[in-house]
Amino acid sequence: MKVCIVTVYNSINSGSFWQAKALGVILERIGMDVFYLKRKNNARASSSNINKFTSIIKRFLKDGLSSAKNQYNIFKDFELCQKEFNVIKNKSKIFDQIDCFILGSDTIWNLDDKFFSTNYKIYFGGIFNNKKVISYGASIGNTSLETIRKYLTIPKMLEKIKFISVRDEETYSVIKELSLKPVKLVCDPTLLLTKGYYKSVEPIPREKGYIFLYLFSKLSLDQIDEIRRFANRKSLKIIDGIRNKLYCDYHVVNSPYTFLNYMLYADYIITDTYHGVVFSTNLEKEFICINRKKKKVSDFLERVDLKDRLVNDDDITSKFLTKTVFHSDKIQRMRVNSLKFLKRALGEE
Repeated sequence: MKVCIVTVYNSINSGSFWQAKALGVILERIGMDVFYLKRKNNARASSSNINKFTSIIKRFLKDGLSSAKNQYNIFKDFELCQKEFNVIKNKSKIFDQIDCFILGSDTIWNLDDKFFSTNYKIYFGGIFNNKKVISYGASIGNTSLETIRKYLTIPKMLEKIKFISVRDEETYSVIKELSLKPVKLVCDPTLLLTKGYYKSVEPIPREKGYIFLYLFSKLSLDQIDEIRRFANRKSLKIIDGIRNKLYCDYHVVNSPYTFLNYMLYADYIITDTYHGVVFSTNLEKEFICINRKKKKVSDFLERVDLKDRLVNDDDITSKFLTKTVFHSDKIQRMRVNSLKFLKRALGEE
């Protein structure tokens, strides 16, 4: 059976890469021939050539040649990783042979994002006429029901999706309002793969004795001071995984396999991202998530009974004083039930 995943596989984001790859790995395990639909790469996309060039120039003007080289290496690594995806074009010969299109995972239904609002017919399955369409772990991000209702054709598109699944409670409640069909809550595709799989991919640590920062937004001066004091007490380095920060000992090139390696072998992780939290939980790492009011993050932590890992501005490292109790049984139930849904939706069970 030929299946085509319709998701963001080529943005400059390690979480997006791994959710796309993980779903493909699982589908191959259950006997599918897996393809990915080529994503339109407009000038706003992080992986567009215009954006890459502009970003490198900005880094050079702001921080010098070393920073510009680092940005170039990030793009180079992501470009290499994206060759792993078997990409097909719309209306190509193989496109016509696809048996099922799978919408998701990731925030492909986030209509607050201009890319997704412009291309909503693709990501809600409106262009796959006379083809089987299912969704796996799609998310609206923080898009409101009122915003989605403005797109009058979306309810009709949802009715054409044979099996609907989403990855968070907010998306579940909104899609339930828009569709008469059953909606299933499933886990992020990266959780379908165990720690054993990820360690087999990155078996050798590149570094030892460190706190790994995977942050999209800035820390306050008080937070920086607190983290530095904690690192000094523990005799640990501070390693940044996204961009160079002066308070870190050093930073690493932000790419999918570097991200995975440093997540796997960190002593502690500090993040504010969804996939930073999901990987920390799946790999059972001591972590904290700085609260940026992301519904998908708080929802996930609630589902795995780790809401206490979400911290605000004060006293953030105190969470590290007590060992985290991970509920592996909850993750395993999510994994089993999500895989069961996927197989049933594909007609394999």
